[in-house]
This record gives sequence, C-alpha cells and structure tokens, in this order.
Amino acid sequence: MRSMHLSEGSDVKQKILVRILGPLKELSEVSALELEASGDESVLDALRKLPEKLRERVLDADEVSPDILLLVDGVEVSCLGSPKKIPVREVKEISLVPVVHGG
Repeated sequence: MRSMHLSEGSDVKQKILVRILGPLKELSEVSALELEASGDESVLDALRKLPEKLRERVLDADEVSPDILLLVDGVEVSCLGSPKKIPVREVKEISLVPVVHGG
C-alpha cells in the first residue's frame, strides 16, 4: 500500500486513515492516505483536504456525492449522522467506496 501524508496548519491533532477503494484508487493513484485535522473539525472538513482530483469526485456542491459510499470507522455514515456534524476527534478511519451500478 502506497500512502500519502497530507497536513494543514500547525494545530494538527488528529490523524485519519482514508481508504480509497474501487475505481477511486486509479483516480487517486493510492489505496490509502492519511489526513490530519484538528479535533474540532468535522468529517466533511477532513474530506475537503483530499487531493483535488479525488475531492472533486467525492464531494458534490460541498456534500458527499450520492454515488460515494462513505464509511466512518466501518459504519455507513447515514447511521451516524451528517458528515458535517461528526467530529474527527472520534474518527480513526474513513473509507471511500464508489457505488457502481448499471442499467
């Protein structure tokens, strides 16, 4: 597994492992990366720190794209609440899974 380390600011307190699955791996060129965020930031704030290409695919109008399954510590995010309201201080891992379907 190749990983990237991303950080912003000097008040970084929390490291979050982001697992990138399916076709998103090709887009991001990594299967996992580590984000750093302060404890008062939300999961959505952390996702805004993703590399540009990946961020543009995962976020749509500053919300998680409807065709991305977002798991927070292995639990689908809708079971936990809004990504805007889940503080990163409670998060160890985020998984990004593209929903692939056909017609």
